[in-house]
Amino acid sequence: MSQKKDTECCPPSAPPPKVPNPVAATGSYRPTGKFESVGDFKEVYTTGPDDAEHALIVIYDIFGFWETTLRGSDLLASHLLLVNPHKIYMPDVFQGKPFPPEKDGDKDTLNNFFSGTAKLDDRLPEVVKFAEDLKKKYKTVSILGYCWGGKLTLLALADANGPFTAGAAVHPAMIANSDGDNLAKPLGFYPSKGEPGDVVQHIAHAMLQKPFHEKCDFHLYNTVHHGWAAARANLDDPENSKQFDDVYQRVADYLALVDK
Repeated sequence: MSQKKDTECCPPSAPPPKVPNPVAATGSYRPTGKFESVGDFKEVYTTGPDDAEHALIVIYDIFGFWETTLRGSDLLASHLLLVNPHKIYMPDVFQGKPFPPEKDGDKDTLNNFFSGTAKLDDRLPEVVKFAEDLKKKYKTVSILGYCWGGKLTLLALADANGPFTAGAAVHPAMIANSDGDNLAKPLGFYPSKGEPGDVVQHIAHAMLQKPFHEKCDFHLYNTVHHGWAAARANLDDPENSKQFDDVYQRVADYLALVDK
C-alpha cells in the first residue's frame, strides 16, 4: 500500500453524501466536563479531577469539539480516576474555526484548511507552549491526538527535550516512516484499517528499536475505519461501539502505567 500524501487526511475524498464514514450525529450525549479559558487558549474543554497530579492534552481531529470526541475524554477521565487520576485539557487549537462538516470530502477546502488554520508548523509550537505552562503545575504532561491531532502528537514526541512524558496517537492522519524513526518519547500507537499498512508496520517496528520500547504500546484496530474513535465514530454500529470503548480503556491503561 502506498503512503498517502499530506493532503489526504480523514479519507475518503469524495464530496458528501458519498463519504462512507461521515461525521457522527450529535445531540445524544451530555459532556461531564466544562469549557474554560486556560493559558493562551480562550476555550479549552476540561474534565477530570482538579487535584490530579498528571495532565493530558487532547488534540482533536479537523472537526474540532465533536460530541464523540468529548465523550472520549470523559471516558478517559473516568477510567483513570481510580488508578492514576489525570486532568484532561482539550484546547481549541483552531480558535473557533474547525473544518466545516458540510465540506467533508472537498479537496480544495481541505487543502486550504491544512495550509492555514490547521498548518502543523503553526499549531505545534502553540501546543508545546501550552504543555510547558501546564508542566509548571503537574508532575507529568502527556498528549493524545486523533487524525490530524495524531500527526501533531507524533511530531511533538519527536523532541527529546520537549515537555511531554509520553503520548498516544489514535488513527493518526498523514503518517510517514519518519514518525517512527524520529520518535523520542514513549508512544501508544493505535491505528485503524484506514491508515497505510506499510507505514503502520514501519512505525510499530521503529518503536521496538527505541531504548524506551518497554514504555510503548501498539494495537492495530483492523476492524474499524479511520476516525472511529473521534468525530467519525458511529456508535450505533456494534463493532465501532465495541472498539470505541476498547481504545479508551487501552489508552487509559497505557497512561496509568507510563505517567508516573
